[in-house]
Amino acid sequence: MTKKEDRRVERTKETMRQTFKKLVKEKGYSQVKVKDIVEEANYNRTTFYVHYDGKEELAKDLIHLEMIDFDYEFCKPTRDNPLLDLTLMRPDGTDVFQYIVDNSDYYDLIVMEDCIPNIREILLSKLQYIFQERMSFVSDKYLEINDDYFIQYRSYGIYGFILEWIRNDYDASPSEMARRIINLLHIQSSLMTQLKGEV
Repeated sequence: MTKKEDRRVERTKETMRQTFKKLVKEKGYSQVKVKDIVEEANYNRTTFYVHYDGKEELAKDLIHLEMIDFDYEFCKPTRDNPLLDLTLMRPDGTDVFQYIVDNSDYYDLIVMEDCIPNIREILLSKLQYIFQERMSFVSDKYLEINDDYFIQYRSYGIYGFILEWIRNDYDASPSEMARRIINLLHIQSSLMTQLKGEV
């Protein structure tokens, strides 16, 4: 396949993803049919099935790509500072909350009653993965700082912060959200280090 064809395929898939997000927000996941997607996107069913087996596969593709970007944004501070001191980190030192606001057409779907299956669980799993595989805390006082209980504490804490923020229509600024998360993270240790390079 040529680069021109690759770009055309990606444009088609991106149009379908954007259309799918719009329809899920309007109607709820269970009410969206392939017929709705292709009509709204001005494609035919044959074109849709060239790229996806059904709306379930389209949903998985949407979530997968979004979580790659979320991971990239969330891990920026430790990429820029291999040993990050959270006590010195300014709220504008992370862009992840601004990123969430800028991509609210996706993140609004997380708090819907009729949401895409597993969309919330996958966000939580991504946070758990980050604290297991991408970031590590440094502490002389708490030897178990990176044990599973601490990982779950951080993951569920940040997950809960994000969900409540979205449910409350992003009522705090991205900078304020960053300040809250920084405070949550450095209760046991202020030092973070990167475990792996960016994916």
